[in-house]
Amino acid sequence: MMTKTRRVAVVLAAVAGGFATAANAASLEALQGAWTMDGTGCDDTFEKVGSDIRFKDRTSTLTTGILVKGDKILGSNLSCTAEKVREEAEKGTYSVMLNCADALMFQTVSTTFKVTGPDSFQRFDPGFPDISFAYQRCKL
Repeated sequence: MMTKTRRVAVVLAAVAGGFATAANAASLEALQGAWTMDGTGCDDTFEKVGSDIRFKDRTSTLTTGILVKGDKILGSNLSCTAEKVREEAEKGTYSVMLNCADALMFQTVSTTFKVTGPDSFQRFDPGFPDISFAYQRCKL
């Protein structure tokens, strides 16, 4: 049984599904970098080492931070790869299929998100569009 913390980590990692403009392109170019749910806590969550951004503590189960590097989406204790990306009819809204893994299990996760600005997006389930989670880019 997956703990609540583990489920939150899976959902957080699924957040950054991709900003590709074509199906299956799996390009996450617009999402490269570090993100947190409220845009705060960036300095507590991430550190910059040279030109690389890293989690300060990859074992933390409390962070809302995610890192997007290429087609990889990293949570504090989860790693996902964007496999398929589809832009929906509403411009700037994307659905993505992610293959995710943690230390114990693998799973396929799908999510939808809408770009709301150059440094922000919202993640939601299309079945429940009235429930969404906002993310802000960290400036490190």
